[in-house]
Amino acid sequence: MDAGRYRELEVLERLRDHLPSGFEVFHNIALHTIRGGRDCYGEIDVAVLSPAGCLLLIEVKAGPVVLREGGIFKLYGDGECDVARQGRLQRAAMQNRLQDAGLKTELLSCLVLPDYTLGDSQVVSIPRDRIIDASGYESMVATVQQWLQGVPGRVDREALRRLLLNQFRVTPDLATMREQLQGTVRRLSDGLATWVPRIDAPSGIFRIQATAGSGKTQLALQLLDTAAAEGNNASYVCFNRSLADHVRRLASPKVQVVNYHELCVEHYRRHHGDPDFTPESYHRMANAYFEASVGFTPSLDLLIVDEAQDFDASWVQTLCQRLKPGGRLYVLEDEAQRLYQQPEFELDDAVTIRCSDNFRSPRVICDVINALALVSPPIRSLNPWSGEVPGIHAYGSDEELLAATGAAVSALLARGFALGDIVIVSGRGRERSALLNRVMIGDWRTRRFTGEYDRNGEPRWSGGELLVESVYRYKGQSAPAVVVAEFDFAELDDVVRRKLFVALTRAQMAAELVLSTRAERCLTAAL
Repeated sequence: MDAGRYRELEVLERLRDHLPSGFEVFHNIALHTIRGGRDCYGEIDVAVLSPAGCLLLIEVKAGPVVLREGGIFKLYGDGECDVARQGRLQRAAMQNRLQDAGLKTELLSCLVLPDYTLGDSQVVSIPRDRIIDASGYESMVATVQQWLQGVPGRVDREALRRLLLNQFRVTPDLATMREQLQGTVRRLSDGLATWVPRIDAPSGIFRIQATAGSGKTQLALQLLDTAAAEGNNASYVCFNRSLADHVRRLASPKVQVVNYHELCVEHYRRHHGDPDFTPESYHRMANAYFEASVGFTPSLDLLIVDEAQDFDASWVQTLCQRLKPGGRLYVLEDEAQRLYQQPEFELDDAVTIRCSDNFRSPRVICDVINALALVSPPIRSLNPWSGEVPGIHAYGSDEELLAATGAAVSALLARGFALGDIVIVSGRGRERSALLNRVMIGDWRTRRFTGEYDRNGEPRWSGGELLVESVYRYKGQSAPAVVVAEFDFAELDDVVRRKLFVALTRAQMAAELVLSTRAERCLTAAL
């Protein structure tokens, strides 16, 4: 999403949010008319329909423009655009469409230059009274409302509105929007990856305490790529196996990317033989790794510990045994995502960097998180996507839970999301969950971790198309649309707050909530 598109959306949102009831705002009007036997195409940025049926066409030109003899011109990389001529063609095209439909109304047009001030310049090609420049941008909504105060002759407003709805693109292409949004979010959240590596610390120890969606993974990837390019030995260690698998797909093959228990398994296999991969065996292998760590040969120039809030202090100690003198240690963590109640640990001589900026989550979801006080300090949303308030689906039994979860998935599908865009994130672990062990939810087969591993320690997955994960395993990942399901609580305590925070911040564009009836009452009271 470039600067021009962002400004255009800003104009759209101002009009939408501040015009009185009865006004309707339309965006990206694609016009196709035939003039002199030739096809003519155009696009109108924004249009406003008044309650009385007056129609205002708005052309938005972000950034600087050139004012010279002959009119106003917008410069692009491949040429220039005569703004006045473009406006005349758009107005004529709209008049033709109205005429073809047998509709008559008062048709106005204007130019918005949000970043340029005309001053005393005289514009012949466009009436100065129909130009809103930077000096009048703050009062744009009042100006538009004043222009549309006129009452035209008899207008069939509903017929006009039906025409506009047929002509205008009112339903976004979510696949395209998702790609544009993900690219924009990646660029916006490059902050940590850009300036944290420039910070120097005598100890070589950096502690990054940053909220979900702030760019911690991008920072880790940047550090790993730089280390690989410089020929340094680097290792990334996190808590969740699923996060390690995700980062491994993105990182250089020259660096090590594992979760902590993978390290323990590899060590145990080398020194004690093949493990049996029971839950108890992981504790035994972690103890063996800890006891052996005092004899580790320092080999790492760079060590990154991610999800450190879920690490035992002894784990961090064993990992640091692998770090060379003068090596760098980056510890990435978020107190609000502490799901396993591990005690905090100290890092002497560390430089601490804190960040509460969330780039991933839609602004409305961040508003819900802050309204429920799920995290302190409140997160700051910097995502260009506003989003919608999550829908709530209540349940009272396991049967109702399945029906409510299916309804939540259907609601997201109806909004245009593909099934592959949707993830169900359960608030329970696999042993206690009614969803994580289901073969079918609604009409869809589930893709889920079966709880089993192959002889190499790789997790086994079922073969469905609808991903179902626990909030514990899905931490560190995200999806365009998330169903936050199987949350049952009577009190919004710290544990519930953390799990809700983690689950909601997995959503890049939309979320639906599936709550027990008492949890729904609890959230309603909190709000």
